[in-house]
Amino acid sequence: MKKILGFLVLVMLFGAGCLLYVPYDESNRPPQENSYEGDRGAYGGLDTAYFYEQMQPYGRWVSYSAYGYVWIPRDVGYKWRPYSRGNWAWTDYGWTWVSLERWGWIAYHYGRWGWDRRLGWFWVPDVVWGPAWVAWRWGDAHIGWAPLPPGVDFIPGRGFGRHQWDIPGHYWNFVRGRDFMDRSLDRWILPAERNVTIVNLTVLNVNVNVRDNRVFNDGVDVEYVRRLTNKVVDKYTLKAAPRAGEARLEGRDVVLYKPDIVRNDAAKPKQFVEQDKAADELDNERAGRIYRQVPRDGSAALRQAHEQEVKLMQDSQESEVNEIRRKADDEKAKIQNPAEKQKVDGQVKSKIAELKKKHQEEKAEMTERQKAEEAKTKKAPVKKKIDKN
Repeated sequence: MKKILGFLVLVMLFGAGCLLYVPYDESNRPPQENSYEGDRGAYGGLDTAYFYEQMQPYGRWVSYSAYGYVWIPRDVGYKWRPYSRGNWAWTDYGWTWVSLERWGWIAYHYGRWGWDRRLGWFWVPDVVWGPAWVAWRWGDAHIGWAPLPPGVDFIPGRGFGRHQWDIPGHYWNFVRGRDFMDRSLDRWILPAERNVTIVNLTVLNVNVNVRDNRVFNDGVDVEYVRRLTNKVVDKYTLKAAPRAGEARLEGRDVVLYKPDIVRNDAAKPKQFVEQDKAADELDNERAGRIYRQVPRDGSAALRQAHEQEVKLMQDSQESEVNEIRRKADDEKAKIQNPAEKQKVDGQVKSKIAELKKKHQEEKAEMTERQKAEEAKTKKAPVKKKIDKN
């Protein structure tokens, strides 16, 4: 049964220091079962040590007091969030994340993502595979998803139980509904300053369960997606890949490596750093971030990204206002009494005025952040990182 709960949350605070900005390139459903056996036998016996080995080239392992060994990705944009570089596909496992990142077949299908003020985003390993470990929000104009935080285990046959989710505002990726099926969603994710308003205009849904012996993420209603995107939502079949690698679409298949993993509490990464040392190293990196390739000077890249943010915010805000007016027109069409229609007009005017006030606050917050980013970028050295791989 779907559980809907709204929360008022805070906007994300970004780390300090100089930085170099480089953008990325661009039913009928079966009845729920109470059993889950995973994919034992489909692959050779693997345990947690396999994660430590596979993820090492793409980031750093950190000994973290709350969760043991956690992994922090390397070479991601400073405003990067989990489940942002890729696209959603509706499959026989529900909404499935198809990542554009080399390590995405692990970090978006096993484990949870957490946030630390100094470390930023970190991944906590777990052994249960899922199509996407995310919560959802949607309303009249927007769709959003956020990584489920660590500390709550999914128990096959019982799910997450009666857990009350309190997901921070900066965890959320929101897009306009019409952009949800795009293959490169990071181009359309709204500025974080929009999150507080949108959280209050959407409903929360965490509906991950087991159906037909598989973990299923029900998520946002498919008919709703069809209506907002004005597109047919094709259903894909999830096909197990024979070896590790990026997820990919092949015809009507989503090909994804999804081995069964056994927990091994004795395993640990071959290389890791302590939490405080990792925080110091990350602070230094953020003070002058170096990337494999710099396509143009950092100021021009940042300016283009800021212009895109302004446009996305403006379009998103306008869609909210237009939705209020549309609903009011539908309501007035059913009313015969002129006085009642006038009352509706007054309510709409008040509601729009209140919403526009919030919109102005969002714009001011974004402008302040962008100015700070421009100042940091001017101080950052423009260098090229030597690929050691």
